[in-house]
Amino acid sequence: MEERDIQFGTDVILKGTVSLPEQSDGKLPLVVIFHGSGPVDRNANVKHMQMNAYKMLAEFFASFGVAVLRYDKRGAGESGGDYFETGMWDLVNDGAAAVRAARELPEIDPERIFLLGHSEGCSLIPPINKQINAAGIILLAGQADNVRKASEMQTTLLEKEVTEMKGFSGLLLRALKVHKTTVAKQKKLFDEMVESDEAVMKKGFTKINAKWAREHFQYEMEEDLAAITCPVLAITGYKDVQVNPEHVRLFAEKVNGPAEACNVGDMNHLLRGQEDPVSMIKLKSIYKKSLTKPLSPEMLSLIKQWAEKYIL
Repeated sequence: MEERDIQFGTDVILKGTVSLPEQSDGKLPLVVIFHGSGPVDRNANVKHMQMNAYKMLAEFFASFGVAVLRYDKRGAGESGGDYFETGMWDLVNDGAAAVRAARELPEIDPERIFLLGHSEGCSLIPPINKQINAAGIILLAGQADNVRKASEMQTTLLEKEVTEMKGFSGLLLRALKVHKTTVAKQKKLFDEMVESDEAVMKKGFTKINAKWAREHFQYEMEEDLAAITCPVLAITGYKDVQVNPEHVRLFAEKVNGPAEACNVGDMNHLLRGQEDPVSMIKLKSIYKKSLTKPLSPEMLSLIKQWAEKYIL
């Protein structure tokens, strides 16, 4: 695989990497990868979590003749801008600019640009696609409705887990009302962000990107999903607790192109296999173990089968 740096701009300069197969005949198809939430770089890494999923995906696609563009999110890695000042629509415009930059690459067929979103990236792709009309879309671990609902689902799972937990730990957490206070605090914070017009809010010593949350909370993707007429593949693991695994079917139902919806039995939100039972309480330790594993082979097999129909 050959890699080279790329940069492109909106109101800031964004930097990334183009990955090309070692051998090719003619112009190549290309996949643009769109990040999950947080200050994520081109490899899917944040300060305390080296996920490397997007680098692995680039290597995977290059292995069967597909180029990839991945880039550092605004305010992360080598890209310009302030992550905390960034809103959802800034990320949408950055994504559309990435596709336009990909179409200018001499090795790339501008009619065969595909979009791959992970987590938040699945929410950004519908409005990005309205600007650039992709040849096809892959949605990994996405939520087919408002991001606020995904966050509220996570606290509901926590509440259920604490309620059902056995032994002293369960008694203690219920006595401390951990699940109840988490739900109440989340609602209070979300309501404050919606009512505010500040780009950044502070809670104690913590900065919160309120503009990003507010714009996501106000966005309803139904109309933009309905405008998608290209082929779509949606995959989510059944051990994903950050989004609803059943939403793969909602994506397939709401778009107007040929769509495939797949669940992977043991895959979590990091796109890795998970042996442990699902748990919000133990999520940090589960993710730490997951990062030592490769990307889910079943997920990659599903992507390869879809690519053979629509990309190659």
